[in-house]
Amino acid sequence: MTLANWEAWEVDREKARLPRRDRFPLMRTLQYEMGALSDGAEEEKTEAANGLSKGLSINVSSDGLCLLVDRVLPVREVLRVHMPTPLRPVQTPTLAEVRWQRALPFLRNGLYVVGLKFLL
Repeated sequence: MTLANWEAWEVDREKARLPRRDRFPLMRTLQYEMGALSDGAEEEKTEAANGLSKGLSINVSSDGLCLLVDRVLPVREVLRVHMPTPLRPVQTPTLAEVRWQRALPFLRNGLYVVGLKFLL
């Protein structure tokens, strides 16, 4: 990985904010779909073909969540996220916007941490 990937993870102590107290750890596999705001004129497709992907949630708040994924997600992309609930197999779909992403600097297999903001 490049030096720039490591630099993106450096914390400037003078500019760093205090941790938000409304974030809670949530390490669960969840599904998401890209193109949540498409025109809906798509033909029926398989899960892999229609953009259904999986990620690992890291934490969640009332405003959004942090997600570990294996692909680049464009900033401002709107995703349909299937949030896990305590009752299995129920999942609650919601829309979320990609606000930021960072490549993990020490892995070569393309893992990214992504910040999502809930829209609904």
